Amino acid sequence: MKGNYNIFYTPEKQYPGMPHGEMCGDFMPFFWKGTYYLFYLYKYCVYAVETRDFVSFGEPYLVLQNGSPDDQDWHIGTGSVFEHDGLFTFHYTGFCEGNNGVEGKNVQVVLRATSRDLKHWEKDKEFFFRPDTEYYGNLHWRDPHVIWNEELGKFCMLITATEKEGAYLRTGCTAVYVSEDVRNWEHYKTLYAPRTFITHECHDCFRMGDKWYLTFSNYSRWWETRYRVADSFDGPWRVPAEDDMFDGREFYAAKSVTDGKKRYMIGWESIREDCRDNGRHLWGGNLLVHELVQREDGSLGVRLPETIGDSFRKELPVTLSPRQGSFAEDKEGLTGSVPDGFGWAGLGMLKETCLLQTTLSWSEGTEAVGLMIHTDDELRKWCQLRLEVRHGKILMDRYNRVDGDQYHLDERPVAFRDNKAEVKLIVSGNIMLVYVDDVALACRCYEIGIGEVGIFVEYGNVRCTQTRLLEQ
Repeated sequence: MKGNYNIFYTPEKQYPGMPHGEMCGDFMPFFWKGTYYLFYLYKYCVYAVETRDFVSFGEPYLVLQNGSPDDQDWHIGTGSVFEHDGLFTFHYTGFCEGNNGVEGKNVQVVLRATSRDLKHWEKDKEFFFRPDTEYYGNLHWRDPHVIWNEELGKFCMLITATEKEGAYLRTGCTAVYVSEDVRNWEHYKTLYAPRTFITHECHDCFRMGDKWYLTFSNYSRWWETRYRVADSFDGPWRVPAEDDMFDGREFYAAKSVTDGKKRYMIGWESIREDCRDNGRHLWGGNLLVHELVQREDGSLGVRLPETIGDSFRKELPVTLSPRQGSFAEDKEGLTGSVPDGFGWAGLGMLKETCLLQTTLSWSEGTEAVGLMIHTDDELRKWCQLRLEVRHGKILMDRYNRVDGDQYHLDERPVAFRDNKAEVKLIVSGNIMLVYVDDVALACRCYEIGIGEVGIFVEYGNVRCTQTRLLEQ
């Protein structure tokens, strides 16, 4: 397998018409002795790749081979790796769609494997954890996630489950089982059941400071990874006031990992069908890593991991090229003034993979500011990062979203402060990842080649300082 080893990892190059089963997804990160082991689903099996910095990756290797159509693990699903007393245990999901409707059999069952070295795994044929129909429904029963819970003094396993009764497609819940030895499990409680989602997939639960955080993904409306916050493991679990997501609607199945100092959310950036900008989102894609930031109010933000930012070392030229409106340059930066509509100026040429970082500020009453991405001189093709400062949000727009392509925009809420924001943009192939202060938004633009990057303002004034354009 030969893949993309440049930050946004995937084991295979992207190509038009990618079938569902060929992409990787549902990363299950595990940190051990200085190395991040990134287990992931690929071709209905589990593979792994190792990294120490989320920049350089080793060769992928097979961890768990799927079985035959008659086996419970005909398709292998998400799980988690945990170490206890020198033994690594991998709880995972065994899917067998052929069992649907067959008496005494289940479509989804929790299975496990063990290892002494994280590379060679042996399936435990004696462990077969069926849906616990005493407490839950008989279909969704997957994505086991094991943690050590200091508050309870026990190991906890979170499971994607459904309540027995409830409104249609609103029975998703988080089941918790406890253990003294990571071998034998008993029911503890239903941790979270908001009667909102189909399921809560790819759970995680961790403590930062004096708060607990429960993360999960769901596909009720679009691909999304959400979180809840509580003062104790048993809840009650609250929805953050301003924003309960880590990224946009293309960041999915994210689970956390920590090296003991920093904690990261490891998920995947979705692809679109046939690599078209108006194609529907498909399962799987590229690795996407955010470092978690805990705000003063207990909510979570994200930022670019330091190791990834530091990998961009080569300075590229930044030169002001006014195109529309009034723009001027001085020793500290540049200023644009366009009170009557839209104006923009070029800053430099992007590379296949590069990083732009800048600080944007604007005058009171300005409608929007931001970046023009992959442009040409006449703006025949472009992408645009919009800071809609009067509406408190950022969004990504593109030139070809007209005449029948009225698809939704990727956007996030942002609490702008002091009419200023620090902006970082990473482009790599068709991926565009931006951070505006501690809010992230990742998306793709397939139908535009590499172009110029610029600054724009609408109905107001913009100031651009501390601007750098770098490549690795």
